[in-house]
Amino acid sequence: MDGFDKLDLDLLRLIVEEPRAGVREYSRRLNIARNTAQARITKLEKAGVIVTWRPQINLAPLGYAVMAFVHVHIAQSQVNETLERLTAIPELIEANTVSGEGDLLCRFVARDNSHFEDVLQAVMKTEGVLRTRSEIVLSRRIWPRTIPIVEKLRAEN
Repeated sequence: MDGFDKLDLDLLRLIVEEPRAGVREYSRRLNIARNTAQARITKLEKAGVIVTWRPQINLAPLGYAVMAFVHVHIAQSQVNETLERLTAIPELIEANTVSGEGDLLCRFVARDNSHFEDVLQAVMKTEGVLRTRSEIVLSRRIWPRTIPIVEKLRAEN
């Protein structure tokens, strides 16, 4: 946790919990100058802690009710090219290089199971993809979260 103190972590918690509050409100709640809050936010951004200010979107109400994790095995000589080709599939919403089963762990969305089958066929037809293994999400019990780690770091600091 090099270079981050309790104030940084308190600010980070506010940003995660209320991203629309704004710098002025963060500085008011933390009882610090607005410039101090802005400087700390800039530091968190430059360090790669704050990656985006985009909202987290639930695609199910937009008609994409199926989510699946797909382990993708790819030809080792074509990793970057295959990943670039896969990005042409709009239903691909996340891809991670992993150890263990497969080379990539991708998260896809689809309107329904039939549509997911079409998406999976598109993945398998992608040049460089050798095989896949899919797991359909039945329900999301815990959304992506970071506050527990921020709280742990704050307690350790």
